[in-house]
Amino acid sequence: MKKLLLSCFLLLVCLFGIPQAVSAQETGFLTPGESTFLYLDTRILNETYDNEPIKFVLQQDGVLRLMSRNGTRDYLSFTGYDDTNAGIGYKIRKIYTMFPSMQFFEIIADRGAHAKNCGYWIIGKRDGQWVTYVSIDSLAAMGYTPGEWHQISTALNSDATGRFILTSRHEYMPPGAQYGYQRKFAVDLQLQLFWDQDAKWLGIRRL
Repeated sequence: MKKLLLSCFLLLVCLFGIPQAVSAQETGFLTPGESTFLYLDTRILNETYDNEPIKFVLQQDGVLRLMSRNGTRDYLSFTGYDDTNAGIGYKIRKIYTMFPSMQFFEIIADRGAHAKNCGYWIIGKRDGQWVTYVSIDSLAAMGYTPGEWHQISTALNSDATGRFILTSRHEYMPPGAQYGYQRKFAVDLQLQLFWDQDAKWLGIRRL
């Protein structure tokens, strides 16, 4: 009888203890604010991070730079991954985790009337230094195909679960369609991003 009770106890530990330990290592996200789109006449975004005034500057050559507000320190730069910055624009917004409370910047680059993706980054500080936590290379490792036409969109906490969902989709013309307004979209990849408290880094899983 004692052996039976012990076996039942161990089974319950396996069924319930392990999933709880795994989920406790992940941190969800809060609902973010709206993005600021740097393009054409809007070329500077002033922000504050860790009590430091900073700014994002879109240069004439299409390169986006993150620097101190007074311009004396240049931290990071961003450019299209497809070897051209013609017509490029950058959507930038702060995103926040909960428990622990942290903040990052999400940057999505696209070009053209159909918003073809040409870059994706999540940046923040680690040990006092600016780092890139997620990039197109990170997405490619999970199945994203940078050489093909995609749009990227993200939804954070849209279902009140704290989940951060990244969706890649492509457009196509269905049979018989002749005009642009008849185009359709198909999802080709969905990923969930989360803060891994053990690794102290952003994790990614494919959905």
